[in-house]
Amino acid sequence: MRHLLVLFFTAAAILMGVRAGAADIPPDKRGTNREDWKKLSPEDRAKEAEKRRDEFNKLTPEQKEAKRKEFKERLEKRLGELRCKQTNGTISTDENRELSRREQLLKRFEQAATNAPAAPKP
Repeated sequence: MRHLLVLFFTAAAILMGVRAGAADIPPDKRGTNREDWKKLSPEDRAKEAEKRRDEFNKLTPEQKEAKRKEFKERLEKRLGELRCKQTNGTISTDENRELSRREQLLKRFEQAATNAPAAPKP
C-alpha cells in the first residue's frame, strides 16, 4: 500500500513539474556523478569511497539517520520515476536494469531497518 502511495505522489509530482534537478543543488552539496565516477581509476574510486565512509563515520547518530532518510527519499523518488516509465512502456534496457537494482537496494534498506536493534534508553 505504501509503495502505491509513493508511486502515486511521485507520478503526480512529475506531472506537475516538481522535480529537483542537479542544477538546483549547490555545487558543494553535489556528489560525484556517475560519469565522473566512471572516469576515475580503481585506486581513485577506492580512495573516494574510503573518504566518504570516513566522513559518514564521523557523523552523530542523528546525522546518520538524517542521511539515511535523505538517501531513502532519493531512492524512492527515482524508483517512482522508473516505475512510471515501466508502466508507460518507455523504459530502456539500462533503466530496466537500474529499476531492478534499485528495488533490491530498497528491499535491503527496509530489511535493515526492521532488523535494527532498538535504541538504548538513557
